[in-house]
Amino acid sequence: MGRNLSSNSSWLLAVGGWLLVVLPTTAGAHRLDEYLQATRVAIERDRVDVDIDLTAGVSIAGQVTTWIDVNGDGEISQAESFAYARQVLSSFVLSVDGATTPLDVAETVAPTINDIATGVGTLRVRASAAIPARAAGRHQLSVINTHHPESSVYLANALLPADTAIQILGQHRSQDQRSLTIDYHVGMSRAWGRIAWILIGFSALGAILWRRLDRFTTVETQPI
Repeated sequence: MGRNLSSNSSWLLAVGGWLLVVLPTTAGAHRLDEYLQATRVAIERDRVDVDIDLTAGVSIAGQVTTWIDVNGDGEISQAESFAYARQVLSSFVLSVDGATTPLDVAETVAPTINDIATGVGTLRVRASAAIPARAAGRHQLSVINTHHPESSVYLANALLPADTAIQILGQHRSQDQRSLTIDYHVGMSRAWGRIAWILIGFSALGAILWRRLDRFTTVETQPI
């Protein structure tokens, strides 16, 4: 999907990987009564991928468990994790250039109930949204997370696009980081870039041949 990108810490690009940009609250240090929701956004020309990590503090772990393990059997089945992931995504509003686009669950990785109870269990949700291929130029993406705001804290960050023709220009977060707006620029794709260079090459060759043909014609038509 990509690597994390900070809007004001360009040196982080050298680190690579999945390291989140340094923020006041981290996944390993959130309070016991908080539900930490960390969102990462990866932008492609025709798709947006969103990864969400949900980690409950110890004092609210039981409540969060009831939201996920709906049959109360002490285990989180794949069906339960997908159903809860869909609930989470129903609280998300994703828009690109002002057009709202629904997110679909692509994958979930569920923790054990015991891990949730001890505050180290993270439910990982991977989602994706298909969007019309973006034309070259400047664009804007916005994502808002309203899932259980009464007990949650939020982190939100853009990832460095895998497509080098896409450049993140800036990130703007609300104070509570429930809302993230990403300004980005789409350049020419590699394929179109190669085609453009080929066309330029043919144009240059055609101009050379035309000049030579013009000189030859001029010499042939001069009176003797």
